[in-house]
Amino acid sequence: MFDTSQALRIGRNLLVYTVGVALLVVAALGLADAIALETVVAAPLFVVGLVLVLVVHEYFGGPV
Repeated sequence: MFDTSQALRIGRNLLVYTVGVALLVVAALGLADAIALETVVAAPLFVVGLVLVLVVHEYFGGPV
């Protein structure tokens, strides 16, 4: 049977994971000077993205 709470949990995990990965990609491109993003902005974005991905894996039990 389809459980709504499980679907919401998976949706939350995937949303947080997607935001974290997107921040990591943007920050990595900024650090590599592939896009116009200052290092002062890119470094904290990288850390925040990494923390979000780790939170999903460690506290929410993985993206799915």
